[in-house]
Amino acid sequence: MGRERGAEKAELLLAAASYLNETLELERVYDRFHELLSEAVPHNGVIVSSFDPETELIRCDYAWVDGGKLDPAILPLLPLNHEGGMQSRVIMSGEPLLQNDVPEQVKDPAGVYYDVDREGRMRKLPDDEPPGVQSALMVPVKLEGDVVGVVQLMHETKRYDDEQLELAEGLVGLMAAAVRNARLHEQAQAEAAARARAEATAAAREQAARVLEAVADGVMMVDADGALRFWNRAAELVTGRSRDDVVGRQAGEVLSGWQAVAAQIPISEKAELARPVTLPVEVDGSELWLSFVAVRSPNGIVYTFRDLTIDRGLEAAKSDFIATLSHELRTPMTAVLGAAKTLLRDDIALSPERRQQLLEMIGAQGTRLTQITEEVLLANRLDRGDLRIDSERVDLSQLASAAVETMRNDAPESISLSAAPNGAAEAIGDRDRIEQVLVNLIDNAVKYSPDGGEVVVSTVPAAASVRVEVADQGIGIPPAEQEAVFEKFYRADPQHRLAPSGTGLGLYICRELVQRMGGTIGVRSRPGGGSTFWFQLPAA
Repeated sequence: MGRERGAEKAELLLAAASYLNETLELERVYDRFHELLSEAVPHNGVIVSSFDPETELIRCDYAWVDGGKLDPAILPLLPLNHEGGMQSRVIMSGEPLLQNDVPEQVKDPAGVYYDVDREGRMRKLPDDEPPGVQSALMVPVKLEGDVVGVVQLMHETKRYDDEQLELAEGLVGLMAAAVRNARLHEQAQAEAAARARAEATAAAREQAARVLEAVADGVMMVDADGALRFWNRAAELVTGRSRDDVVGRQAGEVLSGWQAVAAQIPISEKAELARPVTLPVEVDGSELWLSFVAVRSPNGIVYTFRDLTIDRGLEAAKSDFIATLSHELRTPMTAVLGAAKTLLRDDIALSPERRQQLLEMIGAQGTRLTQITEEVLLANRLDRGDLRIDSERVDLSQLASAAVETMRNDAPESISLSAAPNGAAEAIGDRDRIEQVLVNLIDNAVKYSPDGGEVVVSTVPAAASVRVEVADQGIGIPPAEQEAVFEKFYRADPQHRLAPSGTGLGLYICRELVQRMGGTIGVRSRPGGGSTFWFQLPAA
């Protein structure tokens, strides 16, 4: 029975590790941790606190009491109590604490009981009112061996046992790792934002000193009546509106919603004190992201602006890629680590079937990690232009049939995967790279056919080229997105809610490889009506 419980606990902790590490948002990590605790250990309240060894203060980071989530800010900072106190004892000893007689622990020397209300205030209890908490579990939160906090669970009536304490310790350890990852992510984002702000401010100050000179940034002046009085050449290039077309007109007629935009731009009395702000502005139906600096002058307000539309798109693409790659790597890494730790444990008995399942999981997830790494490295080599592409005679019908046979073994039963060769179809290209394109396109067709159906790979010879088509009956692609699917980092659903897993590099790699072999690639699709991806290469 003990071995069975040990195996159940191991599986629970493995699932919990994956669940906690699916998010890098700190608040969601705490919410998920509490959700897991609620299923594993009964409690009426849980408080997650952090400890600062320099100030010796204990601060509440998360609190849930009597069915409600509390704002941690309402709970006071508590000093480390060297004379006693359950939280302080756990922090100082680094050992967990199981206490089933909490009332006796919290009364003062005179025998008076105290309790904490929902606003975090200590209150003296009447003689006929017992304390609300009977039992408590206290588990230290550790980082590299040092105690950095404590998690306390409370219950009004039930008693805790050692098995519940051990399970709580396991969940707290997983939560601590997930919290650390979330905080590192927040720190990286804050540092990147600070660098961006510093760079923008430095650029703005340098530009403000030359605001009325011939500069690369757009410059415009709006008078007290809201009319445009100055519009330089750079402003023409950024907006596509000529000086003759805009000078003398109201700013709101040239830039849609200008009044709301202008209200968000801080106006400085001195150029060297100007602070930039980046805002979306609509010009002739197109959205531009412009970084504005505003300086007051005797004749009105002078605005300089820089077009950051492309930069913003690149930053968004980089952020999406980092989020996507983190998401894609975390799942297999967590699975491999959890399976390996389970196999290494000697306190639980694993059946041969379960052991085989864990080994197969390690193998499958290791393969997935390799594929992700290879995609990223290949995309990098394509960007650097140092990828060698061979040129030889290749039978595309033969390659298509071989790719179908290879992919058929891994395709789900709901997918009917077949090849439709149309005689010999010899082309000029790199055999290995063509196989890579075929595998990517077939894998894409299978992934985006969640309800199953046919996936057919056909070859179509022509006079000067040979065409390969991969047709599916999947979800299809909206017309507005059909060109974007071949861009680097593109994903139909960057938040990972609906789209299958992937780095967003597969179709980009296909496009680059085909073009480097002198070919073209494209797609025909309609939402709900499937997609046909095709590429063609010069005929041999």
